[in-house]
Amino acid sequence: MNGSSSVLAWSSALEDFALFRTLSSEQRLKALNAMVRQDLVRGQMLVAQGGPSDSLFLVLHGALAVRKTGYLEPIAELRAGELVGEIGFFANVPRTADVIAIRDTSVLALTRPAYQKLVAEAPAIIEALLAALAQRFARETARIAPFRTSPKARTVALIGGGVEPLPETFNRRMREGLAVTHAEIVDAARLQAMFPGRALDSHEVTEWLNKLEHAAPLVIYLGGHETSPWARKAIRQADMVVFACRGEAPAAALTEIEAFACEVHAISARRLVRIHDRRSAAVSGTAAWLARLPAFMHHHVALEDQVDIDSLIRFMCGRAVGFVAAGGGSFGTAHVGIYKAFRERGVMFDIFVGTSVGSAMVAGFAKNLEAEHLEQGTHEIFVKSRSFRRPTWPRYSLLDHKAFDRALAQQYGADCRIEDCWRPFAAVATNLSTHNLELIRTGPLWQAVRASSAIPGLLPPFYTAEGAMLVDGCLIDNVPLASMHQLKSGPNLVVHFGEPAAEMFDVDYASLPGRFELIAAMLTPFRKKLLPAAPSAVNVLWRSLVAHQRYDTLPVGPFDTVMRPPLPPDIDVTDFDRHTEIFEASYAWAKEAIAALESGGSSAIAAILDAAALERRQATAVSVSTRAPSSRLASAAGLGALNR
Repeated sequence: MNGSSSVLAWSSALEDFALFRTLSSEQRLKALNAMVRQDLVRGQMLVAQGGPSDSLFLVLHGALAVRKTGYLEPIAELRAGELVGEIGFFANVPRTADVIAIRDTSVLALTRPAYQKLVAEAPAIIEALLAALAQRFARETARIAPFRTSPKARTVALIGGGVEPLPETFNRRMREGLAVTHAEIVDAARLQAMFPGRALDSHEVTEWLNKLEHAAPLVIYLGGHETSPWARKAIRQADMVVFACRGEAPAAALTEIEAFACEVHAISARRLVRIHDRRSAAVSGTAAWLARLPAFMHHHVALEDQVDIDSLIRFMCGRAVGFVAAGGGSFGTAHVGIYKAFRERGVMFDIFVGTSVGSAMVAGFAKNLEAEHLEQGTHEIFVKSRSFRRPTWPRYSLLDHKAFDRALAQQYGADCRIEDCWRPFAAVATNLSTHNLELIRTGPLWQAVRASSAIPGLLPPFYTAEGAMLVDGCLIDNVPLASMHQLKSGPNLVVHFGEPAAEMFDVDYASLPGRFELIAAMLTPFRKKLLPAAPSAVNVLWRSLVAHQRYDTLPVGPFDTVMRPPLPPDIDVTDFDRHTEIFEASYAWAKEAIAALESGGSSAIAAILDAAALERRQATAVSVSTRAPSSRLASAAGLGALNR
């Protein structure tokens, strides 16, 4: 401790922590006097797996990751106000995991002798600790449940990537968009004005930044383009780093600031933003940027309007709107009709994930194609080119895949890559080499759709350059909501077609012909008409794919809207020639369904529609921003610091 003044300051600051909320001021002081402050730099280990549980800790500021042997990713993150090591402490068993600082962090440590003395002086601490334990168990129960979402970053370091300076338009639009969200923006000029002459690593500066993080919904640290003490501080202080990049990826080595950010932040805590003057139908070069600066997710921002800036900000704030599209054969154009209904309500979806035909539809959405364009594309692929009506010698599959491949490449562009789509996109496939789900987020767009739609037996598997055998994603996850949750937090629209209705067949099994009878019948038109009216092999394969799907166990979160459009009972999953009928029916139904959910007070649909409303408010704010600048943007330099 640093004296009685520090203890009093902590006591006041910790009143909001659940552990201290039920204690009197006198009891809080006793508890704090019994604890010892420890300051950790990013990457420093607080406790080691297998070590003795001789202390418990309270996170004062910062963030810690809980890592366990055998797990590639952290199993939990601990932030201000949370306890560390309390279960092992009270059970007196060795530590079950490593706990490592993922940013500069301060904790208060309570040793076993100090705890025993504290309990004798302030027995109320026992009840407070028991309540904290109960909350921990509740969180653990929620964590192991099917629903699990990507954690939202509280602090973001925004730095320049590459060597080209960022345009002032980007700086201005980011500043205006963030102002509406009540985010705090901090740069070197603001800190110098508040703490003249103080070192950036001083206790006062770090304490203020940590308190700011605790109070604000989001804190943006502007690190700039150049390496400086402030840029390094911002990167170390942040949960996530965002590289804002202009132009083509440099062939030269990483800049000093890029290298430092990549050293501090794992790929899972990085984002890449490519800035363009206008929204173009053809983008290239994103793969080169990602090879230079590997990132968990990348975004494209056009400066012609506020749309892409707003989308980026929604990701930063944990409010990005996702569209999850299930497989369903000819029913796929229902996704397009529902998408059109939401777009007419002003909803801009930020990210798309699809399985099978769902991936084919949302791939077009990710390219910013309009609903009518996709409806026409469906006609070109499945009706005009007859992709699913071209049988072949059944050595590798029942159908000739070449026509399907050509149609996909023509519709999406043979050279179009997922990385160059305007919105993040992922296709779900089944990897028969590893027996796992494959989430395809890079590479040629048409190939991702082809892999996700490779119906086993009907089409050959798609083989990657690495040798993986990929088939239709519906074998593992026909409604990839869990994959969407892993990619981002925020509301989602989930569209699926449910379990098919029970259907009985009036077929005399004994009348099914053998091979010679069948060949003779196929060669003689009048005998062909006499064949039993049994489903074809193609139809049976389609039905087999969806027979095992369960829709009552979807990991639906509180802000996920699930829609199951009604479909005409006489339409089969192979009736692609009725795509327009399905599109129009789902569009009309979705308009009524949205209105009904809205009038019924659905919080999930409100979260989606509110994103559109926020965009309109941001547009209004942009129009008046020159007259009424936000008081939260305290630095006159603003986001212009990115260019320094």
